[in-house]
Order: sequence, then structure tokens, then C-alpha cells
Amino acid sequence: MIRVKVSAAVYPTEDPEKVIKAISSLFTDIELEKEGIETTEPETGVSPSFFFSGTGGIDILRTLHWLIRREKIIDSVRNKAFSKGLSSDGLSVHLLLNKQAAFAGIPSIPAQEEPLGSIEVVIRADSQEEMERFFEWLLPLTEGGKPVVEEEIGYVEN
Repeated sequence: MIRVKVSAAVYPTEDPEKVIKAISSLFTDIELEKEGIETTEPETGVSPSFFFSGTGGIDILRTLHWLIRREKIIDSVRNKAFSKGLSSDGLSVHLLLNKQAAFAGIPSIPAQEEPLGSIEVVIRADSQEEMERFFEWLLPLTEGGKPVVEEEIGYVEN
């Protein structure tokens, strides 16, 4: 089973509704909850006011799946984010997405730490085989920038 957690910090200078729109623009029907934070001061000197987070299964990734294809960034996302964010046991992957680009409905991997944070996505699978099927669905191998084989969402959890 694929489990997905999406979260983003909301800083005092940000409009919470815009952060909600940014997350909702990339993730299908995600229900977000507001979470408080501990008041420890980070190295930047600015701490977030709170977080929005939501969880779900693979279904919440349908919009992201489509947007990655629309923007023709399958290879970029695979190389930049997923290959670097895969855990050593192969059961989870950690991905960061730019909040400003997400607000415009564009998935974008930030090149470096962002001052107001990113949208953080953690995807977990029950087995390495399931994670491999997940990659084949979300970020398939391409030829000329187009997927060689396009798997259906049901393929992942079979």
C-alpha cells in the first residue's frame, strides 16, 4: 500500500489561503489540517507560524502525475528528486516542491533550501517491489521525453 504525507510550513509573511491553494493545485482532493509547532527558533531566525498537512493514498497523486506529464518534466523529477530522495531501504521517498510554482499549478523541484520552505512530500510503500511499481507509474522511463510505457494507477498496488 502506498501512503503519502504532504506538508508545508506557513510563515508569518505568507497568506495561509495561498499555501492551501499551492498544495491543492498539485494534490487531488487532499484534506489539509492545521498543525501547531513548537516555538524553537531555527537557524534562519524566522520560524513558521504553523503547518498544513494532509495524508492519503496514491489517489492524491493523480494531479501531480498529470502535471508532470503536462510540463514534460518526467526525467527531471526522476533525476533531481526521486533518485536523491529515495531511502536506503527503498521503502520511502522524500520530495520537495516549490510553493510559488505550485500556486500556479506547476510542479517544480527547488534547487536549494527555500527561505519560506517548500511543500514536503513523503511517500512510503510496503515493499521495494511496490515502490518500483510506483516509480513506473509516476515517473516511467522515457524515450525522447515521452513515457515508453504508461501504467494505470491500479498497477501500483497489485
